[in-house]
Amino acid sequence: MGRINIAEIRRRQIVDAAIRVMARKGWNETSIDEITREAGVSRGLVSYHFKDKADLLSGVLARCEEASSTSIARSVEVASEPAEQLRSAVRTALQLTRDDPAIYEIFLHFVASGRADPYLAEQIRNLYRGFRKVTAAAIRNGQATGAFRYDVDPDAAAARHIGSLTGFAIQWLLDPGSFDFEAAAGQTEEMLVSYLTAGPRRRPETSAEEAVPA
Repeated sequence: MGRINIAEIRRRQIVDAAIRVMARKGWNETSIDEITREAGVSRGLVSYHFKDKADLLSGVLARCEEASSTSIARSVEVASEPAEQLRSAVRTALQLTRDDPAIYEIFLHFVASGRADPYLAEQIRNLYRGFRKVTAAAIRNGQATGAFRYDVDPDAAAARHIGSLTGFAIQWLLDPGSFDFEAAAGQTEEMLVSYLTAGPRRRPETSAEEAVPA
């Protein structure tokens, strides 16, 4: 049995507390003192794990990325076909907008802050690169198995796909309840899946495993 990493537990405890406070007040109105009270730790412990507020914000982003990726990965595990896997991933990503909006709110804050902070900007670029890489790999897998059309660029399709999800999230976060969430989510899901399944297909020349980059 492995040893318990107390430092990692405390770090996550502080980050999770920061996310809860940010969900209520927004980052600009969130203070270190409020985070320490929420986490039930001393200010010195926060300073020990995070050198400044920007470093803490970086930890918050990493935690939100982990939470969203884990939720989507779990939803995909229950589907066996590429098209259904994509549907599950889209459905879960959109539902997070409504069920756990703090994740998207923090992503949006990072995008805005990144324009003035090169360090945060690089994190955001890496975040979106990661999302595109995973999505493009899933599309290539579908092309290799003949489930998706072969005449599209997976990287371009991945960028389009993520743009649709992000646009949906921004509208809902800025004006929640202004449109029928389920209807719009269903149409977004159908639009993305239909695009990849409505074109010409061919028998794969390589296996699905060979088509997905390491």
